[in-house]
Amino acid sequence: MNTRKQVALYAAAAGLAGGLAVVAPAQAATPAQAATPAQAATPAQAATPAQAATAAHPTASTTLQQRTAVHPDGFEPGSVVARGNCKAWMNTKKIHGHWYAQGLVRSWNQTHCVMMLQRKHGGAWERITWYHFVKNNAQDHTGYYWDDRGYKARVCLQNIDWNDSTWHCSKGI
Repeated sequence: MNTRKQVALYAAAAGLAGGLAVVAPAQAATPAQAATPAQAATPAQAATPAQAATAAHPTASTTLQQRTAVHPDGFEPGSVVARGNCKAWMNTKKIHGHWYAQGLVRSWNQTHCVMMLQRKHGGAWERITWYHFVKNNAQDHTGYYWDDRGYKARVCLQNIDWNDSTWHCSKGI
């Protein structure tokens, strides 16, 4: 499970346990930076919210000025892609102990947009959904697709009104 998903789980657990605010840095940890379970303290072992944030996210720092709140609702802030009046992003959800990803797309100001969800597992990125077209201030979404250990998913977007000929994709999450 990647670090961002672990932080989301800790935040959800903390919210159920009394509303402890957990924050993580704006930049995500790389697998090489991530602490092993033996190295990381649990939020319950931390004495202060700042220590809880550090325990929940191995790269969190109490001296870091720029922070981003963890989104236990599934929204992945690092997945947002925008092209003019088109925007696409991902939500993630744990279902029966496994992670899944969903792509969403929205247009406004009468813009025409198209989005797809891609996934990779060690190799090249592959399209795993149909194309989702929206126009005239509408939005659409994919279903949830497998995004568990060893997999990465991303959304890709085109603004049809800008005559985009290439896909603009988020980072893999």
